Amino acid sequence: MLEKLFSMNKETASHITIICFGIKFHILRPELRKQRKSFLEKYNGIENIKEVPKAQGNLRLIQLANLGLLKQFDKICKENSINYWLDFGTLLGAQRHKSFIPWDDDIDIGMPRDDYEKFIQLFREELPMHPDLYYSFSCNGRNKCFIKLRHKKTNNIFIDIFPYDYAPSMTKEEKAVFSQKIAKLIKPKFFKYFKTEESTRAHLRKITKKLVNTDEKGSLFWGLDFPHKWANKVYDYSQIFPLKDILFEDTYFPAPNNPDEVLTSIYGNYMSIPRDVYPRHSQYNLHGSELELIKDFAKGEK
Repeated sequence: MLEKLFSMNKETASHITIICFGIKFHILRPELRKQRKSFLEKYNGIENIKEVPKAQGNLRLIQLANLGLLKQFDKICKENSINYWLDFGTLLGAQRHKSFIPWDDDIDIGMPRDDYEKFIQLFREELPMHPDLYYSFSCNGRNKCFIKLRHKKTNNIFIDIFPYDYAPSMTKEEKAVFSQKIAKLIKPKFFKYFKTEESTRAHLRKITKKLVNTDEKGSLFWGLDFPHKWANKVYDYSQIFPLKDILFEDTYFPAPNNPDEVLTSIYGNYMSIPRDVYPRHSQYNLHGSELELIKDFAKGEK
């Protein structure tokens, strides 16, 4: 009985979830609260966010290792004619800093649904040139079901790949209505009964086809697989395509045709320094063979 009234869930890298009398409280982990305070103190007095210094130490190592993974991902996609673009925090870092956001620790990628399915099939057939890489299907039963590109020897480097579906062209008002329709549809119970990857993806395809039963490509919207909190979930086709290259660290990667409009629709004024400046995904007590692997990826030797 007590467990029903009070429980603690430590499933995420950034937060501890405490459930008390049915109410959920998401508490930032103590080590991340300390890091956030350190970041904010370091940035105090900086008015131009572009002047925020790059990450250091293990966080920078993880960023550069993820960059190495991104370069491998880019090569795989180009060799197999798979379209993708930098998205969310990675696109923001490229647009604003020409590198990682100083406190970011992963890679975000957008991909049209057909390419997304093609990428999954590619890894199911295995890539002999990349035996240490694999994709995992991340479904937490609450609010996400998408794939990640991972490395078999470490959990600290990975790429989140988010699928997009096509829809007809929409006015601003129609986008708002469509986004609200999606938001109402993808409540937590929408994911509650997702069990296996195959059944989940089949169900998502079925629901998406009911939502948009057309092959017209006037706009793109976030796949129902990942119901992010932001209000606008629809882009004009011309905001994404044709893709163009953007500098990220030391390499050019594909990006939306109008990154400013895409980022503004997500973050609003993305040139301001936010309060939530802390890494969200990785652990930093690296040691032994994992530390050596991260260093090798950071140097581009893997």
